[in-house]
Amino acid sequence: MTADHSLLNSWATAHTALLVDGQARLSDIVGTSTPDWDLNLTTGMVSVGGTRLQCAFLGWVSEDNKWTWAWADPSVDSEALGVHRGLPLKKFGQETGLWEFTEPTFSIEGIVDLGMTPGATIAMVASPQIMGSAIFSAPKDGSRHYLVITDPLLTLEAPSAFTTPKVLTSALAYGLGNHRDIVTVYAAAYQLQVEQVGDTIILGFDDGSHLDVVFDETGQLSDMQGRLPADLMSRPSE
Repeated sequence: MTADHSLLNSWATAHTALLVDGQARLSDIVGTSTPDWDLNLTTGMVSVGGTRLQCAFLGWVSEDNKWTWAWADPSVDSEALGVHRGLPLKKFGQETGLWEFTEPTFSIEGIVDLGMTPGATIAMVASPQIMGSAIFSAPKDGSRHYLVITDPLLTLEAPSAFTTPKVLTSALAYGLGNHRDIVTVYAAAYQLQVEQVGDTIILGFDDGSHLDVVFDETGQLSDMQGRLPADLMSRPSE
């Protein structure tokens, strides 16, 4: 019987805008090809194509499609910094009901694949919970290993009303998830101001710009319009 991953899948699809943002930034730094990489668990650093980045080693997916957490394998030092950074995820799983974060090993069958393997779906939900900016995965010893990049080098630039639409549009292109959830999760991650006015969510940014995100009667995002501070006298009304 396939395990129930429906809650994890809901969390994952709501995080697609953050995935788009983070992976674009990582690609800018290390490129888009699969480079040589080397992980030092003691220092919690991974070298990707010659660039050293702070990280958390989460675990791996074996050839029989089973996820194993690094902390659950007795051959891995759970006190090593690279593993220790991911230990708060167990508490996160307990608090949210995401049982996958507390179970030492489990089948990934039924986990949604957002184009980067189902293992990456687990990593993308984990990433913001441990202050991560992106995820990285690569094959090793017959398995595929997954890391969350927590390096300040990947600190994302503050979004604005004129950069966010591209990110949201790319996220919605996956065709998955609730559009409102995708917008509100992205807003919460960046601590944006959020105001609900009728069918519109107004996002306020640090630079003073605002973005009106309009939804249709089915809850799908139908329009986005950015406004500079001087334009704020023109607001959606009930």
